[in-house]
Amino acid sequence: MNGQKAKRIRRHAKKLMLDWIKSVVDEDEAKKVTLKNLDQYVPQQTHIYANQHLRVSSYTLRWFEQGIKKLLKKDRTITSITVQDLEHA
Repeated sequence: MNGQKAKRIRRHAKKLMLDWIKSVVDEDEAKKVTLKNLDQYVPQQTHIYANQHLRVSSYTLRWFEQGIKKLLKKDRTITSITVQDLEHA
């Protein structure tokens, strides 16, 4: 994967993460959330230890990026991927 594709994946992952957070919080809080302060609304712990394995926590930036990469292998375009697609992948 080249740098431009990785950059598009990261940008789209942040947009999807923003959409997901806005759908979880109430309307007043959703108006306050932007791409610049997105890190304040997500937990700092990105991995969990379960069944003697270290795994990526759900709904973290890395989880979104990995889900997008999995769907790209199935001949999807980056812009067509939604949060619902990642939840069911």
